[in-house]
Amino acid sequence: MLLSKYFLEVKNRLLLLFLTWLTTFVASYFYKETLLFLFVQPYALTDAVTSPTVFYFIFTGITEIFSVYIELVLFLSAQTVFFFSLYHLFLFLSPAMYYKEYSYSNLVLRTCLIVWCLSIILLTQIVIPLTWKFFLSFQYLTSSKSVNLYFEAKLNEYLTFYMSLYYLCVFYCQTFTVFFVFLNYIRANTEIIRRFRKLCYFVFFIFATGVSPPDILSQCLISTTIIFVYEVLVFTFVFRATTHSLVG
Repeated sequence: MLLSKYFLEVKNRLLLLFLTWLTTFVASYFYKETLLFLFVQPYALTDAVTSPTVFYFIFTGITEIFSVYIELVLFLSAQTVFFFSLYHLFLFLSPAMYYKEYSYSNLVLRTCLIVWCLSIILLTQIVIPLTWKFFLSFQYLTSSKSVNLYFEAKLNEYLTFYMSLYYLCVFYCQTFTVFFVFLNYIRANTEIIRRFRKLCYFVFFIFATGVSPPDILSQCLISTTIIFVYEVLVFTFVFRATTHSLVG
């Protein structure tokens, strides 16, 4: 009898996830032009700097624009359902958790959501503009040497490029959640933090190399920002641990 209740709850939650996907798909398709504009905005900002009077995409297939809209809507629906799935999984497992486990899992889930939002801001405001600026710079360098090259962006290729950078940026940024859990676990042991500091710095530089264009200045800027955030987190956790120990 108890097992049947669990199966019923799983079925209801799967039904809710399907309805979430369906409503997101319909709403996204209804506002597909607005969503497409938001997706190409980073390119528009970069193109406005390099070529203020020109901003357009080309397509070479009669069904290409429709395919881009469908791919965009499916992408947004999948991302929405993924995070709602994590939320439903948390609610499904929460009755079996102790209060401390529930609070900690809730904190980790909130941290993942915040980092995900920050990764989107990082992608649209820094990573994509820097990447386009770096690769398009070769066009102007070549043109100055009597070889005229002009770049015309295809809409479907830009969307593929955007989604590839999105998955890469989100994956790397979610490593901050791992560091958050790690620091929360060892917040009372500063010796472990000192021992792994160099390794963390090395990982940060690898991360900056992966998400930024092959430009030393961009890599140094991103890695320095990440190191600063890491040191602030370390200081916060150590300060809280020291304060709790003194109060206790």
